[in-house]
Amino acid sequence: MNINNATAALSLFGASSSSSGTDTTLLTNYFNAKAGLTSSASSTATSASTSSNSPTGTDSGPTAPWNASDSAAQDSKLLNEVMQGQAFVKTSRVTSDVLNADPDYTKLFALYQGLDALQQIATAASAKNVSTNQLAAYQRRFAQGLSEVQGYISDTDYNHVQLTSGVLTDDLQNTVGTARTNSTYVAQNISTASLNSPVAAFQGDVQFTITAQKTGTKTPITVNINLADMGSTTRSMPNVVSYINDQLKAAGLSTRFAVNSTTSDPVTTTLNGVTKTLSEGQTSYGFEIKGVSYEQLNFSAASTADSVYVTQTTGDPTKTPTSTTSSTSSTASTSSSATDSTTPDTDVTSQLLKFQTADNATGSALAAAKSQVGDTYWVAGESVQTALPDTVADINKGTTQSTNTVQDAIATAAGPAGSLYVLANVSGTTDGQDIKGTQDVALMKYDSAGNLVYTRTLGASDTASGYALAVSNDGKVAITGTVTGALNIDNPSTTLNKYGLPENTGIAASTAPLDGSDASTPDTFVTVFNADGTEDWTQRLTASATDQPTSVTFGSDGSVYVGGKTEGAMPGAGTSSAGGYDAYVVGFSATGQKTFVQQTGTANSDSTAQIAVDGSTLYVASLQNNQVVLNSYDISSGTPTPTGSRNLGGIGGGNISGISVYNGQVYLGGSTSNANLIGSSATVTKAASGGYDAFALSVSANLSDTSADTVAYYGGTGSEQNAQVAFSDGKAWIAGQTNGDIAGTTKIGTQDGYLAQLDIATGQVLSQTRNSGTDGKVTTTSIAVASGGSSVLDRLGLPQGDVLQTDSNLITANSSVRAGDQFYMVDPSTGVKKTITIDAGETMDTLAKKIQRASNYALNVTVTKVLGKQENQLTIKPANGSSQMEFLTGPAGQDALSGLGLAAGLVSNAATATMNASSTNYTKSQKLMGLNFDSSLNLNSSANIANAIDALKTTIGNVHKIYTYLRYGDPQASNSKTSGKTSGTVPAYLTNQIANYQAALARLTGSA
Repeated sequence: MNINNATAALSLFGASSSSSGTDTTLLTNYFNAKAGLTSSASSTATSASTSSNSPTGTDSGPTAPWNASDSAAQDSKLLNEVMQGQAFVKTSRVTSDVLNADPDYTKLFALYQGLDALQQIATAASAKNVSTNQLAAYQRRFAQGLSEVQGYISDTDYNHVQLTSGVLTDDLQNTVGTARTNSTYVAQNISTASLNSPVAAFQGDVQFTITAQKTGTKTPITVNINLADMGSTTRSMPNVVSYINDQLKAAGLSTRFAVNSTTSDPVTTTLNGVTKTLSEGQTSYGFEIKGVSYEQLNFSAASTADSVYVTQTTGDPTKTPTSTTSSTSSTASTSSSATDSTTPDTDVTSQLLKFQTADNATGSALAAAKSQVGDTYWVAGESVQTALPDTVADINKGTTQSTNTVQDAIATAAGPAGSLYVLANVSGTTDGQDIKGTQDVALMKYDSAGNLVYTRTLGASDTASGYALAVSNDGKVAITGTVTGALNIDNPSTTLNKYGLPENTGIAASTAPLDGSDASTPDTFVTVFNADGTEDWTQRLTASATDQPTSVTFGSDGSVYVGGKTEGAMPGAGTSSAGGYDAYVVGFSATGQKTFVQQTGTANSDSTAQIAVDGSTLYVASLQNNQVVLNSYDISSGTPTPTGSRNLGGIGGGNISGISVYNGQVYLGGSTSNANLIGSSATVTKAASGGYDAFALSVSANLSDTSADTVAYYGGTGSEQNAQVAFSDGKAWIAGQTNGDIAGTTKIGTQDGYLAQLDIATGQVLSQTRNSGTDGKVTTTSIAVASGGSSVLDRLGLPQGDVLQTDSNLITANSSVRAGDQFYMVDPSTGVKKTITIDAGETMDTLAKKIQRASNYALNVTVTKVLGKQENQLTIKPANGSSQMEFLTGPAGQDALSGLGLAAGLVSNAATATMNASSTNYTKSQKLMGLNFDSSLNLNSSANIANAIDALKTTIGNVHKIYTYLRYGDPQASNSKTSGKTSGTVPAYLTNQIANYQAALARLTGSA
C-alpha cells in the first residue's frame, strides 16, 4: 500500500490528498503505517510537504526548552542563578539539538528563559511560608528582571518575525475616559411601595427650593416646591413628579423630573444542588432629574440642622474561611478532577453613615429621619447609608485578608452644602480609575444625599497611604499621607534634588536632604485641590528615614500646615533626630512653597497628633513619651515663635483624634486609660468608667489660665479605645466601637458602633445611639460634622447645593496619570522614538492631537463618546495601509500608558493581515506578532503576585506560538500544504471515517 493507494481510497469519499487540516494528515500517517513505511520515511514525507511553509525553511527545528525532559530541574537551576545575580536573558544558557539552527530560535529561547525566570520568582513568592526578607529579595530581583526582559524585547531583531512587547491591533482604544456633560442625576431610591401608593417620605411638611441659572442670563430662576400645594392628591411617585414638573414648566425651565425604578436581584439559596428562591426581586423607586446643559441647578431647604457623618467597616476580617469543593469532569477524556477552594464566610465592607441632629436648627423642626431602601442595621436618627466603592474579601495564604477596593476610610471632612470629603486607601480600580501600584490614595467627594460626586487618585507608582484631610473656608481640600517610590511632581515652584525628589526653592542650601534619602522609603506628601477638585500643588518631604503625617490644616490665608512624626531628620529642620520618632510640623504657602520646618523630640518616641490654626496662632497637640503636650506658636511672621505650652498628662496608650479652637478655648478629644487628664486643676464633669474611655477636654487658648480646665469622659464596661472625636460649637461628637455596656444604650452585637454627643462643660450626654453590622462587628474609622447638612432633601434622596452636570475633563483628574508622566511612540520603519508627556492641563482632545502630530499623521486619533458611561475615550487607528506605530510604556514610576488604560503594542493595518494570514506570504517577509508582555507587573501583594503569574503564562504562551510559527509555518498561509500536525488523539468522527476508508481499501485490494 502506498500514498497513491491512500489517495484513491480518499477519493472514494470525496476527500483529496491535498486537503488541508488534521484529517488528511492523520489519515495519510495512518495509511503509511498500514503500508509498512518506517517512522523515518513518514517523517521525511511530512517534512517534504511542510518545509515550504516554514519561514526558517524546515520543520526540523530545535527542541524547545519547555519540552525538555528535565525542564523542572532546569527551572530550579534558573531560579537559583537569577536570584544569585546572574542575567535573566543569557544566550549562553540556550542549547540546541539541531546544528546550524536559524538564529531566531536562539533569540526566542533566550527570551523564554528570561520570562520563565520571572515566572519562577513569582511562583516562589506565592508560597505560604516566605519570610519578609525573602519576599523583599524576590520583589527586588523581579523588578530588575522585568526591566532586563523589556530591554531585550525592544533591542532584539529577528529574521522571520517582528515582535511587539504589547498587543497587535489596528484599532487601539483606551479604557479610561474623561468626563463629559451628563445632565441626568439619579437620586437614591426612597420607596418600595407600589408605584401609585403614597410614599412615606412625602408625608408631612415637605418644602424645598430649586434654583436654576440659565446660561447667558444674570438673574437665577427660583422654583419653590411645597407638596402641601397638591391638596388631597395622593402623594405617590408619579403624582409628585407631575406636580414638580408643572412648577418647572411654569417657571420656563426645561429641566424635568422622572421616576427611576430599580429591581433588585432575587434572593436564592442552593441546597443539594437545588436552587430555591427565598424572595423575589423587589422594585424600588426614586427621583431622576433630567436636566439640560444650559440650566445649572441648585437645591436648598429653609429648614436645616447639623448632620454628623461616620465612616466604619462592618464584618469580621478574622472570621475562619469555609472550605468548599467543586468538581469538574471531561467526558472526552473520561477523567475528572476535584479542586478544593476556600471562600470567606463574609465580606468586610466600608460604609458611610449620616445622622440627623437637632443642632443649629433653622426654620421649622425637621421630621425624624427614616430608613431608606437598602439600609441594613438601621438605627434611629440615621438619614443616609452608603457603601463605599467595591468591597470584596480575599483569601491570602490561608488567612482572610481584606482586599476591598476601598480598604478603609481614613479621614473625613465636611464641605459646603452638607457635602463630605472622604480620604481612603484603595487597592484597585475605584470609580473607573485604575491605580499604578499596589495601593493608592483616593479623595472622594459625596453630596449630602450620599451620591459619589467625583474621585481623585494620587497616582503613586508604588504605594501610597492616606492619613489626614482638611477643607478650607473657600472649599479647597488638603490631603496628606505617605508615598513610597516615584511620585511625579510638576509644580512650577519645584526643582529636583540630587536624589530625583522634589525640593522647594526658597529654602537655605543647608536644608537640603541629608545623605541617605531614598525614594523607596515612605515619605510624607501633601496635595491641595481647588474647590473644583483640580490638583493645585503637591509636595513631598524627603526625610533621611521613615516619616508619617498625622494631621493637616489650613490657615486663613490659604497656607497649609502638616504635622506628623519622623525617624530621621526632616529637610529644613536644621537638626538631627533626638531618638525614636520625633514630632514635626511643616508650613507651606498657599501656592505650595515650603515656609518652615520644625522638628522636636525627646530620646523617646514623639509625634504631632493634631494641629489647628486660629488667626495667627498655630496650636500643636503632641504625644511626647506618651504625655499629651499642647503648644502654641505665633506664625504671623511666617515662622513659628513659641507663645505657650501645657503638659496635660499621660494618655495611657490612647489617642488624640480631634482638636478645635472656639470661644477662647482649645478643645482636644480622643481616648485614654488615664482618669486624671490635666491633673488637679481640671474640673471633671463626667467621670471615667475604667479601662479605655473616650474623652473631651478644654483649656484656655492662652495655655496659661487654668481656671476653666475641664474634662469629661464617655464609656462603659468595655473598651472605648481609638475613639474618633469632632467638635461643634464647644460640644463633642464621639464615635467609636465598644464591646461592653454603656449606660443608656442597649448592646446589639459583639462589637457595636456608637455615636454620642457630650457637653463638656456640664458632662451631660446630649444624645447617644448604637449600631451593629455584619457578624455583629463594627469598627469606626472617622467622624465629621456638617453645619446645616440635614434637611428634608435627605428624605427625598436629593442633594443640597449645586448638582454637578459635568466633572473636570482633565486627564489628571479622571485617572491616576500625573502631570509629567510619559509614554513612548516608536516608528518601526525608522526606529525614531518620541516621548509623549502629559501636561497639567491635558485633555483627551489635546492628547489626541499630540499623538497624531508625533506620528507625523501616520495615525488617526479621535476622541469617542462612550455611550452609557458618559466618558470621552481615545481611538487610535492607522491612517493608511502602510502606517504602523509602536506604543511603549514610559519610565518606571512615570508611565502614563497604564493610567490611561492604553495597551502597549503595535498599531498597524498589518494586524488585520496577520489575523487573515491567507493573503500574506510570511516566508518572504516578517510576520507581526504580539507578546502581550506587561512590564508594570510587581510582587507587592498576594493579588499582584497571582496576577503576575497569570500574565507571564499568557506571554510565555505567545512565545510558544512564535516557536510553532518558526518551525511549522502559518497553517492559514496560502502556500500551506498541511497544518503541520502529524499526531494527536483521533476524534470519534474521524475514527468512523477511517473505518469506512479501510472498507473501501479492502475492496480495492481484493482483501475483503
